[in-house]
Amino acid sequence: MKRIFILFPLAAVFLFSEISAQEGSEFKPGGKVEVRIFTNFTSSFSDGKNFNNFNVGRAYLGYSYNFSENFSGKITYDVGNTGASKNQFSGFLKFAYLQYKKDNFSIMGGMIPLYHYSLTDAEWGYRYILNPFHSEYGFGTPADLGLGMEYKFASWVNADLILVNGESFKMAESDSTFKAGAGLKLFPVKNLMIRGYFDTMKRDGANQQTTEALAVYENSRFKLSAAYSFQKDHALVKGNDYSGYTVNGSLYLKNVTLIGRYDLLESVVPDGVLNAWNLGKDGQFFLAGIEFAPVKGVKIAPNYQGWKPADDRKPFVSRVSLHVDIKI
Repeated sequence: MKRIFILFPLAAVFLFSEISAQEGSEFKPGGKVEVRIFTNFTSSFSDGKNFNNFNVGRAYLGYSYNFSENFSGKITYDVGNTGASKNQFSGFLKFAYLQYKKDNFSIMGGMIPLYHYSLTDAEWGYRYILNPFHSEYGFGTPADLGLGMEYKFASWVNADLILVNGESFKMAESDSTFKAGAGLKLFPVKNLMIRGYFDTMKRDGANQQTTEALAVYENSRFKLSAAYSFQKDHALVKGNDYSGYTVNGSLYLKNVTLIGRYDLLESVVPDGVLNAWNLGKDGQFFLAGIEFAPVKGVKIAPNYQGWKPADDRKPFVSRVSLHVDIKI
């Protein structure tokens, strides 16, 4: 099955490029290179100790191409710091897909960006500082190998479906398990978006299920969003349930944007044990910062981050950081 998903976009590229050559003469096929770099300096304080660190968090190199007015493709290579040792990096093929889009319908296949992650990432808007809640705490991944479809029923409602391996873009399929997911996005009134999402995958008696709800209000002066996430049988381990919520916002001033975020993550105590299964990662997160853009393509965000572990034996961690987003 892995070979089928990989060969599908490659074969489709040749097929659809031939089709595009026969379409309207006004359209001119073309593409562009995309480069993005996340870097930061962080000073951490915890239990009377101080640690300083310069880091290139991620670097993306991609190319997108429009074969016709309806067919397009994209490939992106993602290089990140593994954190295993100083200056040790690893690279992954993050996106490699072909997309067909016409009117209110779109379908894509290959190593695809997942709709729910893309939405939460866009609504949070500061991935170069921290990932959106959905991926930061393991409720989902940015991309996976499979198929995705989206349809806009009206100006106020659209839906999306995915069928993917469930192994993320960093791993090839090692079994016959698949993840199926569905999302619904509503715009009930001006400036307000509400989304619900659900996915499921089964293996060896475990049934991992993710349920999420997201609400975002935005106008010309500010943005405010809140989301709740719950996952049953995390990583296909029975009884490993956990949940959390995030509230974040942006205040748009003349030359800067004020940023704030609060996260809470908590897990259940499985039968037969004394502590929550994810106690080492449970806790509360706080962020306050300022973003400004000195030139086009560069964003700078000095910020403060705090982490209060749920485990009372661990100390509070404070971080003062300077994050930079470079987009070429």
